[in-house]
Amino acid sequence: MTTALRESQDRIFENVMRTLLHAVIQNAVVTSAATLWPVALRVDAFILRAAEVLPFEEVNVINVATGERFWTWIEPAAEGSGEVAVHSGTRSPVRTGDTISIMAFATFHEGQTLAHKPRIVTLGANNQVISVGEG
Repeated sequence: MTTALRESQDRIFENVMRTLLHAVIQNAVVTSAATLWPVALRVDAFILRAAEVLPFEEVNVINVATGERFWTWIEPAAEGSGEVAVHSGTRSPVRTGDTISIMAFATFHEGQTLAHKPRIVTLGANNQVISVGEG
């Protein structure tokens, strides 16, 4: 590869933006599911802080049993409540008692991607945080 070609490719990748997993909350058990408006996901504020997910951030939710996915935004519930409530509008992809994973993504410049490690929060009984780590 010529030096000029390599430099050209380097300049192209300097401007590349990549979307990577920022945080995942694993083993969350849905405490309530309803076809209410506004469509949103309410999660215990302590869990959100542990995952470094901001209120009103867009998240992807996966029903672990069915594999069904949907996008919504997240809002804080009372701290320490263990609440994971899904308000899904007209059709609910989850039911009370279902286990879900909640994923948040962030966009990084190419140079930031090498050092990035996603935040992994694992929940136990009553949606209490049992571990926080990096992927």
